[in-house]
Parts: sequence; C-alpha cells; structure tokens
Amino acid sequence: MFHLIRVGATYEIWAVQPLGENVSYAMKWLPPGEKHTRQAANDLKHEYTVGKSLTHDSCIKTYEYGTGKDGTYLTMELFKTPNLKQQITEGVERLHFRLEEILQGAALALEHMHKQGWTHRDVKPDNYLVSEENEVRLIDFTIARKIPKGIGKLFGGKAPVQGTYSYMSPEQIRGKEVDARADIYSFGCMIYELMTGKVPFTATSSTELLNKHLKARPPELSMLQPNVRPEFGKLVHRMLAKDPNDRPDSLMEFYREMRAGRCFHIKPKPPLTEEEEAAKRAEEDGLE
Repeated sequence: MFHLIRVGATYEIWAVQPLGENVSYAMKWLPPGEKHTRQAANDLKHEYTVGKSLTHDSCIKTYEYGTGKDGTYLTMELFKTPNLKQQITEGVERLHFRLEEILQGAALALEHMHKQGWTHRDVKPDNYLVSEENEVRLIDFTIARKIPKGIGKLFGGKAPVQGTYSYMSPEQIRGKEVDARADIYSFGCMIYELMTGKVPFTATSSTELLNKHLKARPPELSMLQPNVRPEFGKLVHRMLAKDPNDRPDSLMEFYREMRAGRCFHIKPKPPLTEEEEAAKRAEEDGLE
C-alpha cells in the first residue's frame, strides 16, 4: 500500500506500508531518470548516515537506504503533521500559547544532533514537524556536516555555501566550516519569526539579504512583539549576534535560560475553536 505525499524538485515523498505489516513509513524516493544523478543519490545516502546516528525522540527516525534499477530510496518514520512554516502561515498567534513547549523540543533535538557531532546547516521552520500535542520532529539532514575537531577546528576551512538565505549565519554565508553556533543563529532567526510572523531580515534581492545577515541589526523583537519578556528578547538577539563567540555556546544553554524564565509577559490563550468563534459571532450579532 502506498500513496504520494509530495513531489519536490528532485525527490518524491511517499507514504508506504509493506505487505504483511500494519505500520506505515515515509519513503523519500529518487526515481530513475535524468534527476537520478550520482550527487542526488549520494545526498540521500548522506541523509541516511546522519539520520541513523540520531536517537532523540524529537529527531525523525531513519530506517533504511537502498538503491537499484527502481531508483534510490530512504525510509523514515511517518509523522503526519504540518511543518512549522505551514503553521506560521496560518498565523503565529495560533502557536503562541504552546510556543515554549515547542521550542523546548526543537532545541533538544538540535542539541542532540550537535552532541552526535553534526551541524544541521538548514535550521528553519520548514524542517520542524510539530503536532497539535506539541510533539516535534527535526527533519532533512541533506546538507548536514561534521563539526570540525582538532586541527580542522584550529585552521578552519571552506565549506559549500548552502542553506536557506533567510536563516543563514554570517559564517555560513562566507563559506566557512561551521560549528553548533551557526545552527544557533538559524534557530534564533526561526524564533524571531515564530514570535513576530516575520523573519529578521527581508530584502529585494538575495545579495541584499545576505549582506543584511553579515552587517545589519534586526529590529528589536519588542518592537514587533510587545508581549515578549525583555530577558527572552535579549536571549534571541544574542543568538543573532554576527560573531559566533557572542552567541550562546549551545542549545542547552538556550534551553536552560528559557526554562528559567518565560517568553511572554502575559501568557497567550489558545485560539477559539470553530464552535466558540461561531458562538462569539452570534453573540456579537445579537448585540448590534
């Protein structure tokens, strides 16, 4: 049994259920044909290698990799829920009453990845799946790289400039080998968007956008989100520091600081259900 979930530029995502089993999986499939390049197949194998090393509950589970005449595939846990970007599009206010719990799971998943020696390098709302019960899954390890150690860390090096422009750290833009602090910058961009509905920087061209990441200061979080607590606003802006040395050293540091305080002055309320909204409209109509 199988059905198509999504078609991307290179890969297709399918929900599959092997014969004789009652468990469904997500399959990332690279079909035969012109898209089936050696690089695309290698990227899928790399994602398998990274994913198999991650065992945290908030990281998507990775199961099998295979290649043959029918293409190349990767099977993973099927976690059927919208990603955070899709939920932001519906209105960030709808997420605010559970944002602290979401951020805790998201931070711990990425911290686990760093502990296993990897940087994600494409941290953004699109790469976090979040259920209505606040279960989180970090996904898409295609451009993850090993965190440099020893002499590699001492001398640094060049890395391909990859990632999503709205969330890329300055050092990533410059093509440097990066450590956990680059992901912390991207995580800060994601929090900024979750708090305000806007990414820290916007521009009319990719060059201008990258230049803002390198040199500009984002608007104060409190200007766009008056309900943010000052301590939390300062923490997010520390994550967005241009110099990695000025950022928190780890996501665990962020996690502890956030747990010690709160994101909002006034705790946001859950959005009204459809029935509650209908009742409210009826009451308002009756008062007119």
